[in-house]
Parts: sequence; C-alpha cells; structure tokens
Amino acid sequence: MITLTTNALSAIKAALSGSAQADGLRVVAKAGTGASVNYLMHLESRARDGDLILEQGGLKLFIDGASRSVARGIVIDFVDSATARGFVFEDDPAALMMASGGLRN
Repeated sequence: MITLTTNALSAIKAALSGSAQADGLRVVAKAGTGASVNYLMHLESRARDGDLILEQGGLKLFIDGASRSVARGIVIDFVDSATARGFVFEDDPAALMMASGGLRN
C-alpha cells in the first residue's frame, strides 16, 4: 500500500486540475544501485493492463506490476519550506514521522 499525506494529496490535485487529460497519478518504483529505490511519478490519463489502481482522497494511483512489491509501504509527502520544495518518498514511515513530528494526514 502507498500512503499519501494531506500535503501530497493537495499538491497532486492542484497539478491534476491544470491538466485536461490526466485522470490520476502513476507511481513507478525501480531498484537502484545496492538497496536503493528510485521513485518516479507522473500524471496519467488512464490505467494500463495489469495496473493496480488505488484510490486515496478521491485520487487514483496507478501502479504497474513490477512496482507493486518495491513500492509497498511507502509514504509520499510534499514539503514546501524555505529550504526545500517537492515530493519526498519515504519507505520507513517511522523515520518520516520522527523527521516531521508526525504524518500530516
């Protein structure tokens, strides 16, 4: 399962509102070097064959078969501060909770 924080949901919905063709968000997880994982996401107009479709807060998430096991349990947050702005992928929710003072759901 992938969890989106309230901040991430808001940022993604804002991006979707500016796109006439997108219907949801595709999340792709690819194994990197060593034990690292590279996460990609982009607006998507429809599900593809074999996709897992999740819904959170009225938002559709499309996850392909190869990404399912790699992306299981991640939390996606959106940070907007004086020093950083963007999405943060955390595969250790406890670490995200400690860093942020609790999930912003």
